[in-house]
Amino acid sequence: MSGGRRIVPVDGVGTGASGHACLYVLPCAYEDHAKLGIATDPLARMQAFSPRYYTFFDLERGWLAEAGSMREARAWETRLKRELRVHAAPPPLTVPSRAAGRTEWFRGAEAALQAARATLEGEGFSVRPLRAWVAQRLHAQRDYLEAGEHAAVARFGPVDGWPSARAGRAWDILRDALDAYGALGLSLEGAVSPALRAWHARNSLSPG
Repeated sequence: MSGGRRIVPVDGVGTGASGHACLYVLPCAYEDHAKLGIATDPLARMQAFSPRYYTFFDLERGWLAEAGSMREARAWETRLKRELRVHAAPPPLTVPSRAAGRTEWFRGAEAALQAARATLEGEGFSVRPLRAWVAQRLHAQRDYLEAGEHAAVARFGPVDGWPSARAGRAWDILRDALDAYGALGLSLEGAVSPALRAWHARNSLSPG
């Protein structure tokens, strides 16, 4: 998987804002499936597959490699897809069709994917464990949660009057977004109001 320059991330996060393209590997948590792909914002890509991406995917086994360009990332992806052709599989039934990428799912490919990771690391490319990368992204987004809460209050009224998460999609989205912090071991204290933390505690699907 050589042929590209070794890079050092500008911001250490690898978001689309920094202009980095990433090769990502997303193993499913409860099925022998893994999604391979490229994106400038892997977090948004994971969210497209499942709003509760942090339970749908096994973040402990997942990883991403930051490339110097989209062309470089695409070359990695093309080579890996060729090597994994024998493992090609349809996506899990729970993946929404609108998420696309239906030809980039593989079954029984764990050893080959880990070998590809080791190759990239050996060549000096920046390879990030997925869980640590997601936690870093969510921590960076904590600063925006308060503004988001204020906007929601302006639209829906005081938090104490909000319905349960079962009341509609908007509330499901809010619950799932807040559940992500607990799943990654990040506290919401100081990021949102006590009222919103209480609403979240009543509606959370995460244990504890």
